[in-house]
Amino acid sequence: MPHSEHPASPLRSLNATEWDRTYASTNAAWDEQPPPILGDLLAEHAPPPTHVLDVGCGLGTTARWLADRSYTVTACDFSPRAIREARRRTPAGSAVTYEVLDATAPLPLPLPPFPVLLDRGVLHTCPTDHERRTFAEAMARLCRPDGLWFHVGAAALSDEDALDQSNGPSWTTEETFLDAVSPWFTVLDHRIADFGRRAGVTDWSARYVVLRRGADRDLRHD
Repeated sequence: MPHSEHPASPLRSLNATEWDRTYASTNAAWDEQPPPILGDLLAEHAPPPTHVLDVGCGLGTTARWLADRSYTVTACDFSPRAIREARRRTPAGSAVTYEVLDATAPLPLPLPPFPVLLDRGVLHTCPTDHERRTFAEAMARLCRPDGLWFHVGAAALSDEDALDQSNGPSWTTEETFLDAVSPWFTVLDHRIADFGRRAGVTDWSARYVVLRRGADRDLRHD
């Protein structure tokens, strides 16, 4: 290929407008109910009833899955199109409230700290160390002291497997993941299992982690 006259664009995650376009033009093949391991972790570490914030909820599939298991759910996404579709798909009377919200926006956030947070496939859309730390700090702001964060995201099982992408999952090693979250959280449980159950689509290795927010860990304001 000929050498480009322009430098490559820096890696970054998609913004809200780009995610709106993605939901408008793409069949969200990654959007499916979680496999049983997530239910097992929740039952062990944060059994219902409790209030869960589903960060980056997309079309609301995981939020509805949580509500079906007797959790009260606030679900947020910065894509207005995703939230509109999530509300349309959610039955009346469901214990899910949806908010259009960028969780990484500067303070103050319009939501109080929650006892339990969940991100399924959100941190792994952050392709750089800086973006991963920014997201982890946002989760710390949204989490009560001693509260829990359940993370599900693409896992690189070796340095050779690690791959950064600006428009898809970024496979991170355990070391890279811990570097992003350790200023504010400690790991209580860490398991490797498939992200989903669709052969050839979502059956890739994912990290299932339960993290506790440190009560005495100050937020950075870099």
